[in-house]
Amino acid sequence: MNGREYESVDTLLRVSKKIDILSDWTGRIFSFLLIPLTLLVVYEVITRQLGAPTIWTFETCIFFYGAHFMLTASYGLLHKSHVCIDLISTKFSKRKDAIVSIICYILMYFPFVIIVTYYGYDFAASAWEQLETSWSAWGPPIYPIKTVIPLTGLMLLLQGISEVIKYMRVLTETKEVRS
Repeated sequence: MNGREYESVDTLLRVSKKIDILSDWTGRIFSFLLIPLTLLVVYEVITRQLGAPTIWTFETCIFFYGAHFMLTASYGLLHKSHVCIDLISTKFSKRKDAIVSIICYILMYFPFVIIVTYYGYDFAASAWEQLETSWSAWGPPIYPIKTVIPLTGLMLLLQGISEVIKYMRVLTETKEVRS
């Protein structure tokens, strides 16, 4: 590799590192949604046992759980906590694994995430236009929680780009070792 190629690889790695930091921080921050979620579930169980369940706790629990689950997804991708079937890839060299991973990201991951982000944006924008509320008797606004869908898609898209950059680095490193 010449100096210009090293410079572009270094730039991509810096971008990847910044994306990783963003995903790590958002995951850490939104993981704290489990605290109010847990308190709400305990409150709901107690009030049901006392024969006085509330309308709002169940729906609020759904909102908190949905936000937690979705807003920590890029953190999960960063830390490799998503389900991965690696029966075949464990037999590959690092280089072959990187090639297969990049192909899978391009053919499956990115199209899925782009579709989720695109339609999630439409879904959220429509909810904001209507100031949509829930169908329940409580009727809370649901347009803010629907905004989580395109945000999650964007975060997953960014983290996917970071993962591909890291796999590309594996390809350049293994190429250099062979020379």
